[in-house]
Formats: sequence, C-alpha cells, structure tokens
Amino acid sequence: MKKTLLLQILLLFCLNTLFAQSDRVLVLKDKNIVIKNFTVGNYIKFEFSNRQWITGYISRIKADTIDVKQFGLQPTMTMWGTKDFDTIKLGTLILGIDEIRAFAKESNQYTSVFSNGAFLQTAGAGYFVVNVANSLIRKDPVFESSNLPKMGAGIGTWILGKIQAKKNPNYRPIGKRFSVAIL
Repeated sequence: MKKTLLLQILLLFCLNTLFAQSDRVLVLKDKNIVIKNFTVGNYIKFEFSNRQWITGYISRIKADTIDVKQFGLQPTMTMWGTKDFDTIKLGTLILGIDEIRAFAKESNQYTSVFSNGAFLQTAGAGYFVVNVANSLIRKDPVFESSNLPKMGAGIGTWILGKIQAKKNPNYRPIGKRFSVAIL
C-alpha cells in the first residue's frame, strides 16, 4: 500500500515537472496593448536586424533572448510538373529581442487594394498616361497650361497611393507604434 502511494506521488511530481509550461512569453504590442503572444512551440515569422525574414518555431524563451528552430519552404516541381514545397531545416538561431525589426502579418489577415494604396497608384498612373496619350493623339501640346492641372492630379493621386502604401505595410515594424517584450 505504501509502495503504490509513494509511486503515485512520485509519478504525480514527475508529470507536473515534465509538462509544466514555460513561464516566459514573447508579446507583440500595439501602443502597449498586447495583440499577439508567442510561447515555446509557436510558429513565428519576423524580420531580423540584417533584413532577412526568419521563419521557425520557438524552442526557448529567456529573459532577453529567444531560440528559434529555423526552417524554410522552398518551392519545387514534382515529377508531374506541379508545384510543391520542400521544407529545409536550418538549425537553431539564438537572438536578442532587440534584433527583431518587424513581424509579418498573419496570412489570413485581409488586405485590400484600397487600404494598401494599390488602387490610388494605379488610378493616378493610368490617368496620367491616358492624359498624355490623348494629348499626343489630338496633337495638342502635352505641357499646355490647361493640361498641367490634369497631369498634376494624376501625379498627386499616385503620390497619395504611395503614402498610403507606406502607412499600411504588410508587416508590423517595431518602433513607434509596435513593440516587442518578454514577460
């Protein structure tokens, strides 16, 4: 009876120590509000300080560093001519959280042509090109004083699209708005 009780206590103690979660969490904050957290075993994709995008799984979180088991997906062709992906394991990378430049947005996050500036850039460039082409077809001077405001509107629309694209990138840059910390 005492042996089984002792075995049960020992087994309970071992299970608690084996399956205990890590107490550290890597968090991504948007103006000091946590929007995403990462624990050991989570998939992570971020831009390293040398502007290389790193993908992998977190294997350990320390006070100011994380260990990432890197892997890469390389597109390949199958013997039938279809596209497939091959996983390349690159080893473990140990890096400080201050070396993270940006986090990738989730693949299921919707980005439209209106929010990323593509619509305004296309519309502005198209309007400019059509205006110049119409002036050349009609044999009007391209830089005529009545035509300059129209060309300026096309260029201005294209510039607004560029500004909107810069304000809404497809990643989260660490800096003024976004920050990263280990709790």
